[in-house]
Amino acid sequence: MEKKILFRRRLTTITRVLGMLLLVEAGFMLLSLLISILYHDHNSLSLIISSSITAIFGLIFLLPLLKNKKLKIDHRLGLIIVASIWIVMSFFGALPYYIGGHIPSFFDSFFETISGFTTTSATIIPDVETLPQSLLFWRSMTNWIGGVGIVVIVLSFIPFIGGGGMSLFSAEVAGPSMNKLSPRTRENALIIIKIYISLTIITIFSFWAAGMNFFDSLIHALSTISSGGFSNKNESVSNFSPLIQYVIIIFMIITGISFPLIYYAIKGKFTRLWINEEFKVYLSIILIGSFVIGLLIYDPSIDFETNFRHSLFQVSSILSSAGFISYDYTLWIAPAVFLLFLLMFSGAMASSTTGGLKLVRVIILFKNANNILQRSIHSKAHITIKYEKKILEQHVINNILTIFLLYLFTFLIASLILIALGLGFNESMGGVVSCLSNMGAGFGEIGAYGNYAQLSQPVKIVFASLMYLGRLELITVFCLFMPSFWRN
Repeated sequence: MEKKILFRRRLTTITRVLGMLLLVEAGFMLLSLLISILYHDHNSLSLIISSSITAIFGLIFLLPLLKNKKLKIDHRLGLIIVASIWIVMSFFGALPYYIGGHIPSFFDSFFETISGFTTTSATIIPDVETLPQSLLFWRSMTNWIGGVGIVVIVLSFIPFIGGGGMSLFSAEVAGPSMNKLSPRTRENALIIIKIYISLTIITIFSFWAAGMNFFDSLIHALSTISSGGFSNKNESVSNFSPLIQYVIIIFMIITGISFPLIYYAIKGKFTRLWINEEFKVYLSIILIGSFVIGLLIYDPSIDFETNFRHSLFQVSSILSSAGFISYDYTLWIAPAVFLLFLLMFSGAMASSTTGGLKLVRVIILFKNANNILQRSIHSKAHITIKYEKKILEQHVINNILTIFLLYLFTFLIASLILIALGLGFNESMGGVVSCLSNMGAGFGEIGAYGNYAQLSQPVKIVFASLMYLGRLELITVFCLFMPSFWRN
C-alpha cells in the first residue's frame, strides 16, 4: 500500500511540472500567433489549434494541483522529470509544423522540434525560406527556450516547486560543479533569465543596426543567444554583409561564456574573467584555432580579410555550438576540416548555452593525465590536481572521466550503427559528434548547407536520440537505465 501511495505521489509531481510547462509552451505558441497576425502569413489557425491542444493537456496534467500545492522532488525524481520534459516539450512543440501541413510526417516534425529545443538545429527542411514567418519564429523560439534550459524556465515561472528546485537544476545544468549566483535556486534561475533576455534584446538591436531587417534580426538573435543556429535563410548567414557576420561572431563568442562570468562582468568584476582558467583557454582556442585554420585555407586570390573572417566565424560557430555557416567549410582542405571536427567535441564554457563536453572538463582531463605521468615519475610524491587554485576532489574527477568515457562510447557505438544502416563514413562520424555535441553542422551530405531530409527514418531516430542524450549530458539519461535507480 505504501509503495502505491508513493508511486502516485511521484507520478502526480511529474504531471504537475509537465502540466505547468505545457501551459508555458502554449503561451510561447501564442507569441508565434501574434507574428502570424502581424505578417498575414495565413498560418494562424494551425497555431491556435496547436496552442489549444497543448494548453488542454497542460490543464489535465495540472488537475492534481488543486488538492495539494506543494511538491517534494528528490534527486532521483528530478532526473526523471528533466528527462521527461525534453520529450514532452518536443512532442507538443511539433504540432505547429504538423497541423499546419508544413512537415507532413509527425516524426519529422518531432525531429525538427527536438533539434530546436536541444539547440542542435539539424534541420530536415530543404527549403526553410518557404515557411511562413510565424513558423520561422516558432522554430527559432524553440532554440531560444532550449538554450537557456527548460528547467531554468521551470524554476523561474513555476511557483510551487519549493525545495525540490535544486534537484531539477543539478540534473540539467552543465559542468562539474554549479557556480551559484544566489544561495536560492529560484533566484539563481531568475538572474540567468534576466541576463538571457537582456542579451537577446541587445542582440536584436545590434543586428538591426548592422543592416538586418527587423524580422531577420529577431530570428537570428533568438538563434544566436541560444547557441542554436536556426536561420530563416537556406544558406544560413553566408549572404549577409561582413559587418553583420562580425556582429554575429561577437555574440557567438559571448554565448560561449558562462552565465556566472557574464554576471560578474555586468557587475564590473572583470578580474573574475582574467583569473578564470576556462575563460582564458576559451579565448586562446578561438584565437589560435582561427589563426591556424586561416593559414590552412589561405587563398591568394581571396583578400586577407575574407579569409580571416571565415576562419574566425567558423571556429567561433563550432566552438560555441551555434552552427551558423558563413562559408561552405566542407570545401576546405582536410586538415582545416579535421580541426573543426576536433573543436566539435569540446564545446565552450560550462554553465553557458553551448553544447559539447565543455572546456572545463577537457582542461581537467589534461590535468589528470599530467598528474598520472607525474606520479609515474615521482612514485612517492603526493601530487594533487588543482583547478582555480582549489584542490579537486576525486569524485569530481571520476565524474568527468565517466562523462568522457560515456561520450566516447556513445560516439563509437552510434557511428557503427549509422554505418551499418548505410550512411557514409563522413556523414556518420560527423553527424554523431554534431548531434551529440548539439552543434548542427556536420560533414558530407549533411555538412554546411546540407540537411537531414533525405535520411531514412532509422537514421533520423539515431540522430534525434543523440541530440537528446547530448543536451542532458548523457548521465541523466543513462541513470534511468540502471536497475538500481528504480529500487527503493
